[in-house]
Amino acid sequence: RAMLPRATPPPQRGDLIPGSWTLAVLPDTQYYAQTYPGTFHLQTDWIAQNAEARNIRFAVHLGDIVNTNSRAEWARARSAMARLEGVVPYAMAVGNHDYGPGGDASTRESMVNEYFAFDALSSQPGFGGAMEEEELDNTFHLFEAGGRKWIILALEWGPRQETIDWANRVMAAHPDRAGILITHAYLNQNGTRFNQADGGEHNPHRYGTPGGVNDGEQLWEKLVRRHNFALVLCGHALGGGSGYLSTRNDTGTITHQILSNYQMRSDGGGGFMRLMEFLPDGQTVRVRTYSPLYDQWLQEPGHQFTFRLRQPPRQRASSPGSGRSAAGS
Repeated sequence: RAMLPRATPPPQRGDLIPGSWTLAVLPDTQYYAQTYPGTFHLQTDWIAQNAEARNIRFAVHLGDIVNTNSRAEWARARSAMARLEGVVPYAMAVGNHDYGPGGDASTRESMVNEYFAFDALSSQPGFGGAMEEEELDNTFHLFEAGGRKWIILALEWGPRQETIDWANRVMAAHPDRAGILITHAYLNQNGTRFNQADGGEHNPHRYGTPGGVNDGEQLWEKLVRRHNFALVLCGHALGGGSGYLSTRNDTGTITHQILSNYQMRSDGGGGFMRLMEFLPDGQTVRVRTYSPLYDQWLQEPGHQFTFRLRQPPRQRASSPGSGRSAAGS
């Protein structure tokens, strides 16, 4: 039975420190798209309504946008995400449930590119390019906030080797930007990266997805450790909804790897999403978890914590997020 959600809580600044900016993070919405579409709308409505008050500069979706890769679910997801357009630019990773018959990831066929028109999303501020023409499975996005130039790299479920090769080229073409990688399956809830050597039923290698896949450890070795990635954000792993790992990469940057997934909670996940607040000191990031359905903040350590960016702030360029790079071709 689909829940009838309450009205979206009004815009609220709360205790956001003046001068901070916010990255909104939507974890797995699969059960909202399937059964609780009102909750999906509450999340994106809240982000849009609070974009100014909380200085939300970008939103990301961590994959499993839908549950069974069905037309009804994609239509609901499209309707919910449309609330952000023209208000907050966003990027999406595509998860295992977004591919294959019934969302089983046995193929790489998805309706994401049918329901999310490439022309509409590529016209968002800061859209940098896509690996494949007219396809949103692998994209990159440029924006500036907090004295840094950022690049968001959004990669498909279990990225293929050709996808990693493309991602390396994109990052190499933007050495002056701090990277944020979003991909669906990367980190376990115990703070270790998915590694096929360790087994585990939810490792991308267990799904039979064609074209080859790479798990979290392979992504670290082949991509993340080689570039200035400040953040890796992922979903997928079941359990309590959180996981964290920090690792120094080859550039000297500390990469903060963060799992968010609330689908195992009641009501399809309770509407919980992450708000990452980048404080005006240019170093401190406060991670908070909020539900507009319950109008509630989670206070437990795994859902509310801070960390520090271990890299110098970047200089602000004259034209934030402008243009498309040849690396996107």
